[in-house]
Amino acid sequence: LIKPFQTERLSQAVTDVIAAQKVKAQPMEETHQASIPASSERSVQDPYFGGFIGSSPEMRTVYNLIESASKSDAGVFITGDSGTGKEICAEAIHKYSKRSDKDFVALNCAAIPESLMESELFGHVKGAFTGATEERIGAAQRADGGTLFLDEICDMHPDTQAKLLRFLQDQRFTKVGGDSEKKVDLRIICATNKDPFAAVREGSFREDLYYRLHVVPIHMPPLKNRGSDILDLAEFFLRRFSAEEEKDFIRINPDAENILMSYAWPGNVRQLENLIRQIVVLNEGQYIERAMLPASLQGEQMTDEGSADQVMGTSPTTLEDVERQTILKAIELYEGNITKAAEHLGVSPSTLYRKKTAWEKGSQSA
Repeated sequence: LIKPFQTERLSQAVTDVIAAQKVKAQPMEETHQASIPASSERSVQDPYFGGFIGSSPEMRTVYNLIESASKSDAGVFITGDSGTGKEICAEAIHKYSKRSDKDFVALNCAAIPESLMESELFGHVKGAFTGATEERIGAAQRADGGTLFLDEICDMHPDTQAKLLRFLQDQRFTKVGGDSEKKVDLRIICATNKDPFAAVREGSFREDLYYRLHVVPIHMPPLKNRGSDILDLAEFFLRRFSAEEEKDFIRINPDAENILMSYAWPGNVRQLENLIRQIVVLNEGQYIERAMLPASLQGEQMTDEGSADQVMGTSPTTLEDVERQTILKAIELYEGNITKAAEHLGVSPSTLYRKKTAWEKGSQSA
């Protein structure tokens, strides 16, 4: 708490701590249930809201936005780095909405080839194209009455963007190769790990589609900005993986906690989850100790001024520098194999390719 503070703020802080300690004291099975609310009666004051874990101010803001957005059918545009929980956010909005009894259908626009995207979105009739041996129901029809989540929307091809825009006008579509229109009633939630407005300026994302979808914006904070949520998440993953692997781990030692808290987490929650699982699988004991952490983490412990002692022997002054050197060091360790470096960091290879390309372009322009 930062002084001066109001009595209500102190009361809420104490309540949060008590709630968090009660959850930590629960058995593994009860903790897992606590992280997945059973109904829309769940309070945004709960540190385990909507499938998320954490009670930081940044996440409280997200919880309040989810609660407000779930009461409406307005389009939601979720932004944030890879691994920050954009799909969990979309699922929470659906879960607390009046559409919760219908399907939540997710479509990753970056993972589907352009030649198949329209079929995946709207379906196709038998014989519509080579290989279409039977009729297919698309995501829009499967989500009728519920929610359609379009992940990585900025990676959608411009031609498909135009078709999506037409669909949004009255939610009518025609299957690929078909000649009859179908009408559905669904809600659209989309997400991207890019800056959507920058994509509009570059011309890769339609401006009219952007404004049609960008009604309620929600930004997912990076893990490095979530404070003690890092430890709450780490302990949750520790209990879960310890039970799955039939290990005896119950806690994280303070020196290991300090390193987890000071690390930049370029891969966000997904990287933390993969790290804890790796530690549980490769080690024995009741406590996670500093020696069990990868050398790449131990070499990047932050000081109070926000600098870091890097494995590479330099001392960056910004978190961006820390992230860059972490990634470059991992690529170097795996002799340029970006796929293996991405697995080590707990992020997708496309994330490393994108960042590496951006850095190389920056060096060339300089």
